[in-house]
Amino acid sequence: MALLRHEVTGIERLAREYRSPRSLASRLGEIDPPRSRRAGRALSVAVAECVGPAISIGGGPLRAHPRFLNLNLAPFPNVDIVGNAQCLPFGAATIGALYCEAVLEHVELPDRAVAEMFRVLKPGGYVFAATPFLQAFHGYPDHFQNFTLAGHSALFARSGFTVVDSGPCVGPAFTLVDLASNWAREHVPSRPLSRIAWLGIRLIGRAFVQLDRVLLLSDQAHVLASTTFVLAQKPQAA
Repeated sequence: MALLRHEVTGIERLAREYRSPRSLASRLGEIDPPRSRRAGRALSVAVAECVGPAISIGGGPLRAHPRFLNLNLAPFPNVDIVGNAQCLPFGAATIGALYCEAVLEHVELPDRAVAEMFRVLKPGGYVFAATPFLQAFHGYPDHFQNFTLAGHSALFARSGFTVVDSGPCVGPAFTLVDLASNWAREHVPSRPLSRIAWLGIRLIGRAFVQLDRVLLLSDQAHVLASTTFVLAQKPQAA
């Protein structure tokens, strides 16, 4: 089926993101926020229990784990399989584990994508998903929705998964820095000033986000989390 023009344009933008050298300002403003240890343990379970191929949906140019093959919309750098999350190019019950991070917000029909995950996973297989809750619009190729923790869990339960664990993944301190820096970039008058404000907030934010090492321990961290995670299992009887 031919791609619609807006889909092609979105893929072209995504390709530029993958292939274009990053500017000095972008590199300086990069933040690697603390992640929930609970989310890390959940991912470890998915990998440890995997029997068969493991696929990272939307993966590349990096790998979430050496075990995962990267699937993406086009043959970008470090992409092993070209495919669409809403129509995965695998047979039923053939995949041992799935990883899906920062993808479902970009999928127009997330229920269809999760139903596809259920279809291709072997019984007993796990999917680890991490999806934004409080993040600014980032349309590569588009941005349709974010998920609360409850909504994220319900999305997988509706398709027949058993939600084994769920919680915040990237915490509330990063939420504040990320939203403040993006507000500055979009709303401070003049491009040079807005970029300076964006970078200044990000540089200060590198230290501030370390608060998440403590904040992520709270049962209420999901209320203002930047992203939430779900560890879901396909029932053995499915």
